[in-house]
This record gives sequence, C-alpha cells and structure tokens, in this order.
Amino acid sequence: MKRTCLALALLFAACLEGCDLTSTVVYETCAEQCSTALDPDACIARCGTCPGQCVNPTPEGFDGPALLWVGRTVDEPQCPESAATTVYTGYETPDDPMECSRCLCGEPACALPDELRAATSMRCDGSMPVPLDARDILNGACVPANEALVSDRKSLLLGSPTVTPCEPMIELAPVPRILFSRWYRSGKACAGLAREGVCASPSKTCVPAEQMQDFSQCIMHVGEGEVTCPQDYPEQVVLYDGMKDERRCTPCECGPPTGSECSLMLLSYRDGACSDLLTAGVSSKDPGCIAPTPGVQPKSMKAIWHVNEPGSCEPSGGELKGEIVLTGPSTFCCQTRPGRNSY
Repeated sequence: MKRTCLALALLFAACLEGCDLTSTVVYETCAEQCSTALDPDACIARCGTCPGQCVNPTPEGFDGPALLWVGRTVDEPQCPESAATTVYTGYETPDDPMECSRCLCGEPACALPDELRAATSMRCDGSMPVPLDARDILNGACVPANEALVSDRKSLLLGSPTVTPCEPMIELAPVPRILFSRWYRSGKACAGLAREGVCASPSKTCVPAEQMQDFSQCIMHVGEGEVTCPQDYPEQVVLYDGMKDERRCTPCECGPPTGSECSLMLLSYRDGACSDLLTAGVSSKDPGCIAPTPGVQPKSMKAIWHVNEPGSCEPSGGELKGEIVLTGPSTFCCQTRPGRNSY
C-alpha cells in the first residue's frame, strides 16, 4: 500500500502515522492566484466559482475526500487531470493460486525371511532351531547341500516372508502461470487542488469532481475497527495493504500394504544341479517346516517365490490447508461505489 498525505486544510486535516508527506498545496486568495495572469479580471471571475464539487467537512476519524477507483489491477487508470496526485494504493482481491502436488506411493515388495534354521527334530518341534547361513539359497541360487544344511535326521525351518512399506512420492503440480500481480483487484485514490470560499455554503470545500466513470468521491478511515459510513458517503469499500499467506500442503504419507500375498518355496534335490526334485516346503504367513526324506540326503537346494504379490498402498496427504489473510485494512466510504462497471 502507498499513501501520500497532502496538507489541504480540510481535504487532509493531518498526516497519518507512518505516512510520508510528498506534496503541499498552499491556499491563496483569488487575487493572489490571478496576480500574474494575462487577464486578471477573467481569472478572478473563474476563480470565484467551484469547477468541481462542494462537499461538507470530512467527519472526525476520516481523511479526504479523494477520488477512488477500484477494479481489475490490469485495468488501473491514471489519475484524472483534476486530481492528478495518487494519495493511496491498496488491494481488494488476491490472485495468487496455489495447488498441492499429487501424493503417490511406490510399490511394496515381498521380502525374503532373514534366515533358514535347522531343527534337531524331524518335524521342527525339537530344541530352538540353529540359524544357518543360507543367503545364497534364499536369493534363488542353487547351492550344493552339506551336513550343516540338510541330513536325513533333522528338519529345516523357513521363516515367513515380509512385505516392505511403500515410499511416498509426489507428482509435481503444474507450474503456476506468471502473474502480472498477486492481486486480481486493487484500488487507487487521487487528490487535487481544494478551494475554500467558492461554495455557496461557507462551511463547504470545493474539491475535484468525479469526471471519470469508474472514480467516486470518497473519504477514508485507516486501520482496524468497525466503521460506520456517514450519510453523505453511504457506500463502503475495504482495501488492504497486503496479504499474509498461511496456506500449506499436508505431507504425503502411505498407508500399510493391502492385498499382499507372499509365500516362499524351499526345494531340495537328489542331484547337485537342482534338477531332480526331492522335497518342497512352503513358507507364507507362518514359517514352513521342511521334513527330511529318511535315508536320502539332498545334494542341492534353492528357494523360489511361490506367490509374489505384494499388493499396494493407499496414499494420503497433499491437501491444501490454511488461507490467505489480508492485512492493513483501510475503509473507504463513497458517494457511489467506485469501479461499478468493472466487476
């Protein structure tokens, strides 16, 4: 927001706090104004009449009057010649779109059990099974069997597969268009020369009149608080210095995998090349027990996926929360609503 205070006796009675004085108008009598004119008599005749509008004194708590325009920011006009000084600029409607990126989830995966264990009994019901280093087997490699892995006197306990969680991802939102301004609608107040002693009523002041269709004669109250517009200026317009953007996107998250089905099959073979199948055991939600074949010792082993369907995860988040908060209000009270043809 930009505000300029003019020392215009009744037009701007006092400079508001934080307001920069950029122009001063000195009142002169008609004789003083016309002393250097080529035709002083004609100048005095013109000077004695009000070329604009005679208005009552500005009510206490307000500044002005001034001519106010409100409309689309891209359509902002120049101040009229009769009121060529811009004394205020503010804003009405933001134009700052925000869109959150779309939340997605990566795919889960069926994960191999941590280890293979050897049990002392034939049915995995003996003492605590001993862990074996069987990473190659669990990774699908054909591994020659040895006494540490299998025999015809002990069973194998294959742990349950697990499902890895999904990683949240985002699909970037479209890049917003380049804006001329962060504001769709704005306002502008203009002031010019004020004259005393030229109106029929001595209490009134002559100010520039509304000569352009989208400008209106208004008075202004700066700051917070309830404002009641006087009868002379019944139309209320609120403009703002700026905005505080409190919008945010909620973080992306992924729910647990659903629809998952993972099971692992442990195979043993009579030969050393994993081609002559001997036994097969399956591990899914529960560990699988692979019982030995009495009198036969496998020569090789490997594990393969029996079912590898890890399912999917439901994404959440990426929702727009919060809002734009308008700051620094100024209330204008106008004779007619400005910008009435630009909505």
